[in-house]
Amino acid sequence: MLDKTQYEDFLMRAGLVLGLDKTPATRQQWNVLAEGLYRLLEKRSPDQITDEMIQGQWDVAEHLHLSDGTLRY
Repeated sequence: MLDKTQYEDFLMRAGLVLGLDKTPATRQQWNVLAEGLYRLLEKRSPDQITDEMIQGQWDVAEHLHLSDGTLRY
């Protein structure tokens, strides 16, 4: 299991992979992204998680309806 610093470092990597340093996410999107990434980390180490897996988690977060957080397709 990762300690807090390792988890925060991984989240930073995810943000950079997704370009969220240039296009910020909403708090709700970050929460959904972080939850999805945490689920990945329960079964894999950060080194085993590919950029494509991170992108897949963002695809879910990106489809949140901004007003109520429901998924939109």
